[in-house]
Amino acid sequence: MKKRMIPACLAFFVLLLTALTGCGGGSGTGTEGGKGGQDQVEITWLVVSNPYKQAWYENTVKTFEEKHPHIKVKLMTLTQTDVPQKLPTMVASNTMPDVWSANWGGGFATWKGMDLLMDLTPYIDKDPQAVEGIDPRLLDVYKIEGKIYGVPMLHYGFFLFYNKDLFDKEGIPYPTTDWDDQSWNWDRFVEVAKQLTKDTGKSSDKQFGFYYDLHNHTRVWQWGGDFFKDEDYVKGEVSEPAVLGNPRNAEALQFNADMIFEHKISPSQGELDAVSQLGDPFMTGKVAMVLKGGWGFQNFTQGVKFRWGVAAVPYAEGRQVPNYVDPWNIYKKSKYPDEAWEFVKFLIDSNGAAKEFTENSGATPVHSVLLDRWYEQMSEATEMSPEQLRQVNEGSLKYGREDAGHLIKEFSPVSNMIKQTMDGVYNGNKTVQQALEEIDKNLRNLKSGK
Repeated sequence: MKKRMIPACLAFFVLLLTALTGCGGGSGTGTEGGKGGQDQVEITWLVVSNPYKQAWYENTVKTFEEKHPHIKVKLMTLTQTDVPQKLPTMVASNTMPDVWSANWGGGFATWKGMDLLMDLTPYIDKDPQAVEGIDPRLLDVYKIEGKIYGVPMLHYGFFLFYNKDLFDKEGIPYPTTDWDDQSWNWDRFVEVAKQLTKDTGKSSDKQFGFYYDLHNHTRVWQWGGDFFKDEDYVKGEVSEPAVLGNPRNAEALQFNADMIFEHKISPSQGELDAVSQLGDPFMTGKVAMVLKGGWGFQNFTQGVKFRWGVAAVPYAEGRQVPNYVDPWNIYKKSKYPDEAWEFVKFLIDSNGAAKEFTENSGATPVHSVLLDRWYEQMSEATEMSPEQLRQVNEGSLKYGREDAGHLIKEFSPVSNMIKQTMDGVYNGNKTVQQALEEIDKNLRNLKSGK
């Protein structure tokens, strides 16, 4: 990677930091400040456009306004790609949304590092029932030095999804949902993937046993590796890289390469790009198994024509997997923080909006009381028992940790750099060791600003 690429990737964050000068509040409008009184106020709620959630967005606003007639909620809808482009302008023009998720466009750590997120602890201390029933492990994700800066709205674990029809065709037993079953290891995984790989000689007809839908920096976690130090995830920034110091990193990525070139069960980067032109390779039946975040439950429920299931990630010593917890946040300079908190409370109500969100979106809920219904929903989609789904989901939590992109600020250019480097390995143009040395060098350059 050339050094000039890093500053280019950081343009968003430089623009955002510059835009902070002179900001004095959120986009809400009203009279007398609207704090605790009944004066008419308006707050803005930013959401990411999604055809499956649009009805929920609109109904949520309507119901909230009926119950809180003095609070008007302006619904702002942007595409996922528009969010990081629009937010700097919103900061500069003093039109930041009062309520949104900091993981949309930049990541939680980036916004926290810029001091844009409100500490919600005083509200939660006064109103503890508002977060009652939320899994404490998820509530703690965005707790920094004892202060809570975000309240979870959904949680995606990480799983192995598989095509049941292809397993049945080969007479292969379905993989386990028990994360502590050490017989389901990577050696056994390769054996299964080989049985599911079919090469007819025509690239258009080729069927692969497996592919990764996962960033390279978290692939190494599954083997006990890590490119970064523990302190980086706490402080929110990259310190001395751990790329070359942890031998598990090389072991993990070499295994990734071997699945392509030695075992031939996974597509090269070029082959993956080609088959992806037809759509998601798993959803089109070109790949029998995929390691993917829990949004696969939503995607596959709505978009595949075959029977599918979900299983534990194969065992390896020190295995960890990424979890993805999206929070609701309040802009620190909101003019109407009390009203914004009232709306967040409404959004996370397990008897109201949060329940409806789970039913409409299929996203894994953060409230324990909603999980049973979600397991029943997914049981219908997967033809697996609720207990199997509970076991596989709990295993992902047990062995999971929050994704680096949420906890390390300005992480997008880091992730892009690692991907560009590793693509060379997956196309056979460089060795794993060469790639690791390049990643280490680029991380050091990034840290020093070169």
